[in-house]
Amino acid sequence: MCDENEIKAAFETVLELVKQCNEIVLEGFRSASKQVEVKGKHWDLVTVYDQRVEDILIAGLRQQFPHHKFCAEESAFASGAKLILGPEPTWIIDPIDGTVNFVRGVPFTCISVALAVNHELQIAIIANPTANELFTAIKGQGSFLNGSRIHTRNTKELKDALVGHEFSIGSYKPIRAALFERGQRFIAECVGLRAFGSAALSLAYIASGQIDAYSIQYLKPWDIAAGALLIQEAGGTVISITGGQYDIMKPDIIAASSEPLAQTILNIVRDVDEKLAQIKE
Repeated sequence: MCDENEIKAAFETVLELVKQCNEIVLEGFRSASKQVEVKGKHWDLVTVYDQRVEDILIAGLRQQFPHHKFCAEESAFASGAKLILGPEPTWIIDPIDGTVNFVRGVPFTCISVALAVNHELQIAIIANPTANELFTAIKGQGSFLNGSRIHTRNTKELKDALVGHEFSIGSYKPIRAALFERGQRFIAECVGLRAFGSAALSLAYIASGQIDAYSIQYLKPWDIAAGALLIQEAGGTVISITGGQYDIMKPDIIAASSEPLAQTILNIVRDVDEKLAQIKE
């Protein structure tokens, strides 16, 4: 499959490609005349820069590792193919996460790339060139921000936690009531809520100790794959939003700086969901 040497070579290759793509993201971020298209729902935007970044990443990786497979946002949307993760080395790519921020010039947008081998994440890179942030991780070797080792805050109680909570996902009606009710429960106890408009960056900020928890549903693998490994390598916890081990390909997750905090968030999610289910009955 992928031995240690290939993992190292893959990391070095993708790191250089991401740095190359950072310049494309900055070019687009600074442009006042970006051409924007809607992929499906009104909030799901795409630009030519998304495709340029994805094309460079895939072409560069495929040249060096022709046996590797790809699960990438724009390619997946264009093909309409069902997303499947096999045992083969597979790159999970979001060329620009936080596209609405990117279009509007809000500096919370990033490239997110992960490598999974035999269904386990091995490499993670999240790059936000607008803020000069480069998060990296290799499984078993820790997480880093711009080359310096990072750790979660290990916050254990909600009263001490700064919680990421993406209200904008409420544009999707099936999650709206639960999302708002969970937010009310969180804010009644936590230090505060933050919404960055990028799932990948929100997860990276847990890894670096800037926020402490984040729960999210109805996203895609490329939204959470890299961030999940960063958190785990920084000492945090990532679980399924229903409890237990999370599934890379069904990224409904709770991420937290510690296991006790993840359990507290899980208990709130369960309680809210149970009460809303009773109301529907």
